[in-house]
Amino acid sequence: MSAENLEDASWSRVDGGQHDRTMEENWLFTLRQERFRSRYSGLTHDFYVVHLADAVHAIAITPEDEVLFVRQFRAGSGRDSLEIPGGLVDPREDPVVAGARELLEETGYAGDPPRLIGSLWSNPSLVTSRTTTIVIRNARKVAEPKLDHTEELTVERVPAGEILNLIRAGKVDHALVVAGLLWWLAEEGG
Repeated sequence: MSAENLEDASWSRVDGGQHDRTMEENWLFTLRQERFRSRYSGLTHDFYVVHLADAVHAIAITPEDEVLFVRQFRAGSGRDSLEIPGGLVDPREDPVVAGARELLEETGYAGDPPRLIGSLWSNPSLVTSRTTTIVIRNARKVAEPKLDHTEELTVERVPAGEILNLIRAGKVDHALVVAGLLWWLAEEGG
């Protein structure tokens, strides 16, 4: 968040953060208790914030006008999820570059230079992460996937015209994936 946005925020950090504390830190996230004060009421409150790396999703479209999806297990829901390829952005990595990297790693596909759709706060009430969505056209298989040791996924090619039906039917229900796909479909249609 820029300094300008912090000055305009309705709550400000108390005493430069000296009351803040880290409650958990691991390879994926840092959970912190952070104290803020309302500029309007003066109320002070401890918020719990998960500091998590930014993420990226890639909408990869084949020459046959199919969109690449991956089906993989998600521990939060305890089930498999149909999603567009994506992952975490490395520190100081351009999300557009990260999206093309994640697409290649998860599916073995690459295509035209990526185009940025936009970025959204993943869950600004609790998480510092933003999720960026990119589009890569003319995606073709150029390599074998290079999955992390815990990634077990299958690649599915879905005709672009079926995406809204998959969302409506609840077959694609990852909120950030749905948001990125709808953003892209809105651009395509108008």
